Amino acid sequence: MPLGTNLQSDLESWFETGAGDFVSAGLGWSGPVGSFFATVVPASLTVSAAEATLAASLASAFAAPAGAGAALDIAFQAFAVTVGAGMLPAFVATPPPSPPGFTSATAGPHPLTHAIAAATYAALIDVWARTGTAVPSGGGPVVPWS
Repeated sequence: MPLGTNLQSDLESWFETGAGDFVSAGLGWSGPVGSFFATVVPASLTVSAAEATLAASLASAFAAPAGAGAALDIAFQAFAVTVGAGMLPAFVATPPPSPPGFTSATAGPHPLTHAIAAATYAALIDVWARTGTAVPSGGGPVVPWS
């Protein structure tokens, strides 16, 4: 099964609900991202662990809003490394080679609606996720994350 299809709507629902604190905000983002990656191909056995780590990293990022974009990029890179590690032993993964781009996305004007914000961030995450690859451990062609 491929990467999930509900990331945008899940993020929009979260954005409309809002967060009571930084921990809730981290969980509000990491849940939809974990669901999005739950069916990644090649399959990963570490998506849940990556999601938990992402939640904690995002809570810290949101607590320091001045540098949140860079911290988000770092958190998502670590998430992808953990997801990739769960593709072993069948596949040797190469996580997305560059950060998702939250640093630049959060530097400009903020989206006017929850729907626009969700569409923006979901597209950013989706495009970034699909730059990850994996090679079968026994040899064979590169498999893009999907």
